[in-house]
Amino acid sequence: MSQPKAVVQASIIHQIIKEAHQKSVTPPLIRKNLHADSVQVCKLIEFLDEQLEKNGLAHSHIEAFDSPDTLGKVLSNYLCIVDLKLLNFKKPTNAAFSNIFAWELLVSVPSEPDEDRSVLRRESSAQTRYRRITNHLTKALHYHVYEEHMTTGDHLPMIFYTIDGIEYLDIALLSLKDAITINEETGEIIDTNHIDASNLKIACRINISKLKDHNYKNSDSAYKSENYIQWIQKGTSSKIPEYIQDFLPIRVRLDDTVATTKLMKSLINYLDESPFDEKSKKEIQSEVLTLLGYKAKNKESVNIVDEIDPIIATKSTLSNLTIAVEDSFKAFRENNGYAATDENNSNIFAPATKPLQNYEMFSLDLGEIGDDETLRISGSRSLLGEEVKLKEGDNDEAFIEIKVNLENLPAVRKLFK
Repeated sequence: MSQPKAVVQASIIHQIIKEAHQKSVTPPLIRKNLHADSVQVCKLIEFLDEQLEKNGLAHSHIEAFDSPDTLGKVLSNYLCIVDLKLLNFKKPTNAAFSNIFAWELLVSVPSEPDEDRSVLRRESSAQTRYRRITNHLTKALHYHVYEEHMTTGDHLPMIFYTIDGIEYLDIALLSLKDAITINEETGEIIDTNHIDASNLKIACRINISKLKDHNYKNSDSAYKSENYIQWIQKGTSSKIPEYIQDFLPIRVRLDDTVATTKLMKSLINYLDESPFDEKSKKEIQSEVLTLLGYKAKNKESVNIVDEIDPIIATKSTLSNLTIAVEDSFKAFRENNGYAATDENNSNIFAPATKPLQNYEMFSLDLGEIGDDETLRISGSRSLLGEEVKLKEGDNDEAFIEIKVNLENLPAVRKLFK
């Protein structure tokens, strides 16, 4: 069964211009015309859909609709219906036309100073509203991009569309090649076949229908919003994950400590069910811990899809294992704690140092006890000082004390007998 086609309401490609560590602020490039070619726009929607599916999703909803320079405030101000109690207009004289003021429920969207009147004549009132909203969204994102020194600007497609009557908004930051993909003078997409997926920085999909419902019922203390925002970030530079969360702004912010623990638990649970042998499982866990430790030390973010999944894929190749898509670590994550209703489920986060210690292993060689036999104690580094303690006595003698859990005591007794 084929997927229903998107019905495009409005689309445009603005541009945020910024180099990493740029100190002076360059204003965003605001396009004057909506995109006319709906065929290419639908292909761009499909491209973004593929990227969201491939790279894993983070899910949330708007934290507040009154934060300045945010998507939540812009859409609340100019796209959501205003509460009737806030309006001050005269009642209609003819009761038969009680809905005559319906159009006045939508607040007018401020225009650009140099707005082209010929463009206004070609647009419907709805198209003008969507185009002006994209201008304000661009300025809001522009503010957050410039707040972080490491971030860079790029082309900024924005697409309002519906599928089966549900309203959506797609926003992305990605590189589009001049004279191949985009007409730089008009912002028109020429060919989506040449879009380089590796140059996608951000992709956001907002279910506008659910956002409107949240905005309308937000004052109700008993109301609990669903997650209606999906997003990914590509790249792992420090602070990259932050500005998109601030721009939206999302309700569920990533807790890096919780996310680190969650990833490691998910990895261990996946490996326990996987066909890898014990040696390969330990090697995978060790390589992942080394990567996360490096990232934590250097305060960099990790991308699970780009950096963790390939470790497992490489090991499966070396082990002559063929792992189906449905049996992959990505599929396992999505079915065990990384779905739309789960928290701290992002594909990208900054690993925290402390929780990694719970999964790092130690190995103590205490010397040879016989021919080619060595006494060795191994375990999780988090056990050192807790269940495994060093006791130093007189005469330079030292003992290692190992606490045995009650449930393991019978097996240990049997071993020593």
